[in-house]
Amino acid sequence: MAQESGFYRLVVAACLVTTLQSAITSADSTIPIKVRDNGRLLAPVALNGNEGYTFLLDTGATTTVISERLAAKIGITATGTARVHTFAGVVSLTVGRVDRLQIGIHDVEGQQVLIGDLKRLFGLDAEIEGILGQDVLSTFNFILDRRRRKLEIEDNDNDVTSLSGTKVSFERRGGKIYIQEAAGGLRLMLDSGNPYLVLYKDVAQELHPITVDSGGSGVVSSFIGRREILTARIPALQIGGKLFRNIEVLLTARQSGRYEDGFLPLHFFDSIYINNLENFLIVNPGRRR
Repeated sequence: MAQESGFYRLVVAACLVTTLQSAITSADSTIPIKVRDNGRLLAPVALNGNEGYTFLLDTGATTTVISERLAAKIGITATGTARVHTFAGVVSLTVGRVDRLQIGIHDVEGQQVLIGDLKRLFGLDAEIEGILGQDVLSTFNFILDRRRRKLEIEDNDNDVTSLSGTKVSFERRGGKIYIQEAAGGLRLMLDSGNPYLVLYKDVAQELHPITVDSGGSGVVSSFIGRREILTARIPALQIGGKLFRNIEVLLTARQSGRYEDGFLPLHFFDSIYINNLENFLIVNPGRRR
């Protein structure tokens, strides 16, 4: 009886260890995110061993950016300057280097970053101390789940390759992700940092029908520059297996050299799986049992 009791305790202990290891893996591979009303997604990031900094997850940004205040706080020194192309125009920003950037258990060493005034340049509030761009996000496969408010990074202990759903191949250009709508008429840049569906006017004019809202004009402006916009509606847009009908869209003029036909906000989907190794994504993926 004593031997059975001892064996039972060993089995229970082993089960507890397995459960604990599973919980640790899940916690390490899954990062809680905040979901703003405008669809933007925020995640905790550690820099040089210091935790607790809130970053905007931005698939539309080529390079990671940190605020001037944060750069001064953690001692990031300038190594140069760079000209950055944004939706509103071109701006010159300071370049610096972070020895170690960490999101969850995933590290990026020697990360080059841009440094700027995030409020003045991009209209971001004081809570947001950085923008996590494609130079970091493209280094792993992940699920961004808005509904469950989590970022799930794929690794050896957290394999999400058993997902079901329609695979949509994407093109990578300048670090950014470009996808074709199902009808093939539009090339859209996946932009999790932008809360609006945006199309350039020259492309929108080829869509039939398209309805421009009466009086729906305005200007988007910042320290960088200004863009005139019109609000309109398009009857349908299909990405993978997801069909949207009667969607509001912002129309603006195409700047010289722009490759995309518009910007697709990530908040159109409850969740999205992005496979940066094989260059495909799945919108609203399910899990095979």
